[in-house]
Order: sequence, then structure tokens, then C-alpha cells
Amino acid sequence: MQKWCIFLLVAVFLASLVSAQEYALDIKTDKQLYSVGENVTYTVLLLADGKPFSDNVQLTFSDAEGKMPFNRTVLSNVEQTFFVENSFISGFWSIDATYKDKKVKRIFSVGERQEVEFSITGDKLVIKNNGNVPYTKTVQIMIGDKLVTQKQDIRVGDFKEIKLIAPDGTYSIQVTDGVQTISKSNVVLTGTGNVIGALDEQLVSNSPALGGARDDSQGSFFFNRHFSVAFIFIGAIGGLALLVFMERFTRKKSRERAKAALQHAVDQAAYGYGYQPNNFQ
Repeated sequence: MQKWCIFLLVAVFLASLVSAQEYALDIKTDKQLYSVGENVTYTVLLLADGKPFSDNVQLTFSDAEGKMPFNRTVLSNVEQTFFVENSFISGFWSIDATYKDKKVKRIFSVGERQEVEFSITGDKLVIKNNGNVPYTKTVQIMIGDKLVTQKQDIRVGDFKEIKLIAPDGTYSIQVTDGVQTISKSNVVLTGTGNVIGALDEQLVSNSPALGGARDDSQGSFFFNRHFSVAFIFIGAIGGLALLVFMERFTRKKSRERAKAALQHAVDQAAYGYGYQPNNFQ
């Protein structure tokens, strides 16, 4: 009986020592800035009473806005790696570690990578953003010997389809943004009249007056200067109508003020001669 009591006391004593241990938690990375395709090499450092202690630690990797969290369970004091994928947003990322009541956060950065893929399928140019930043360059498109330009704004991982338009026939197409270039021969295009251009179909479907990249040397309502002239003309008519309305409104207000002033003068004159308005009950 005494042996069991002693054993129980020792077990309780050891348990109290374990529960009273002071833990220290930290994260060490091999550097601060990483590129897409690299590994983040890191170690979760865990100490118990100042000595290395091996146990599982909960980790969360996430971008600065918390849109891409990655949860992991790793063993402390052992070197680990975390692969930076193509889809990772550039900028600050964090590593959050949790062990019991201890928490720690460390920051690293993912560098920008601009990468775009051009392809021509049928009469459509497809622009795919494979980078980790929005693609905002201006793309030049040669349809035969005619140059068309179009400003892009494509989100990370997204793509855009642009319809190429020209009089019926086959054409050589070249596309470049100054860095990436492709070309394709014998592309069959169809259109109406002599219009040569490129239409952002998604933008046009939302707002038919937008989305056309113009050919500066061709005549078309959507593709050249006549489109701008039409907007200027409509704006001028609207401005003229606004001026006429304001002039009439101002004239009406002036007449009302003059009438009120005249009435006030008449009343003053009447009161000056001792006239008092009749009071009707």
C-alpha cells in the first residue's frame, strides 16, 4: 500500500513539473524575400525550460489579406519547406505558429512576377495572366498591316478573349506587349465593311459602347475617331440644353425678385401715407 502511495505521489510530482514547464516559441526562415517557384525553408523553434522540446506545432501560412490560408502541423526543431506556387499573390505573407497558449507570427515576402500567355484560337486572341500581379500592359495587335492597340487589366489567374475583326479573308496576326510576342499565319477572319479591329467581348457584352481597340487608319463608329466625335457632339448638345435651362431658371427667379421688390415698395408707400390694410375677421 505504501509503495502505491509513493508511486502516486511521484507521478503527481512529475506531472506538476511537466505542467509547470515554461515554453518558448519562435519561427526561423532562411531569408525574407522569395520568388515564385522557390521553397521557404523554415524551422519552428520550441523550448521547454530553455531546452529544445520536440512536439507537434500548428502552422498557418497566409497572404496579407488572409485570402489564401494554408494550414499545417509540423514537428518542432526540424527544418521544413513551404513551396511558393505560381498563384501566390505578391507582397507580405505570414507564418502563424500555435503551441498550447503560445503564439508567434513571422513575416516574409513574395516577389512580383509578371507572366502572360498569348494564344490565337480561331478568330480570338486569348490573353492569360500566369503571373502573381494584375496584368495591365498595352497589347499591340497587327492584323495584316494594320495596327490595333488595347489596354489590359486582367486579374491574377484570369484570362481575356478578344475577337479579331477584319474584312473576310486570311491574315497574318502578330501580338506583343514589348516582352512577350507571338505570331500566326493564315488566320481566317470575318467582318462587316472595311472595319479592322479587336473587341473585348466581355466588356462589350456589359457595355456595347466600350471594348473596341481602334485601328487609327480605318473608318468605323466603334474603332476610329468618329466614335469620339459622336460622344463630343452628344456632350455638346447636353451642355447646351443645360445652359438654356439655367438661363430660363435664372430669368424666372429675377422676375420673381423684381415683382417682390415692387410690391414691397408699394406697401411701404401705402404705410407712409397712413394707410393700414383692412383686417377681416
